[in-house]
Amino acid sequence: MAIDPTLRDALSAVTPASLARALTRAGVKAFSPHGLSGRGGSAIGPAYTVRMIPARNDAAGDLAAAIDAVPEGAVLVIDAAGSSLALPFGAIVAARLAQRGVAGLVTDAALPDTVGLPVWSAPVGGSDTLSLVGSQEPVSCGGAAIYPGDIMVCGSSGIVALPADIAERVALEAVEQQRLDLWIQREVEKGGSLATLLPPDAAALSRFEAEAKPI
Repeated sequence: MAIDPTLRDALSAVTPASLARALTRAGVKAFSPHGLSGRGGSAIGPAYTVRMIPARNDAAGDLAAAIDAVPEGAVLVIDAAGSSLALPFGAIVAARLAQRGVAGLVTDAALPDTVGLPVWSAPVGGSDTLSLVGSQEPVSCGGAAIYPGDIMVCGSSGIVALPADIAERVALEAVEQQRLDLWIQREVEKGGSLATLLPPDAAALSRFEAEAKPI
């Protein structure tokens, strides 16, 4: 599940907030999980989805097989039904994912403090257990809709899921928006008027395009 290097470079150059603004302009909704805390760094990769629910007495799915099916470079997204229950064998699962070269883990389950790879998870919300019920299907995680193959961009300032078919366009738009934001900040620091910069009027945009044009 590799990402085109050019797309990865573009996504690495922007913040999740810039991508979120571009997705909003594109009319995409429910693209950002919330209520999750991150640790261990950042991650970019295609979503591989797993769905879990609070366990009853039914036979559970094969969690070990599901974890071993996650490809190198993917971001594993585990839907725990918003339960904040602890991920079964969380530290062991995370260690296996790290050993397989998985880019990161996003879940609304709870995880131990140290897991060996970038993770975004929920605080512990109960003592019951979770049961595996599906994989590689659309899921809900932290209030966001995540589809298999969505491009996950996860950082300290948030998480966004980009639909794969518009990921390149959104990434390039976010790069351009971030360049404009930095230019506006410099103009303000030089004493520019907010009245002409927020949002930039035609004259300001013309100056930005002239000054930011590659030589």
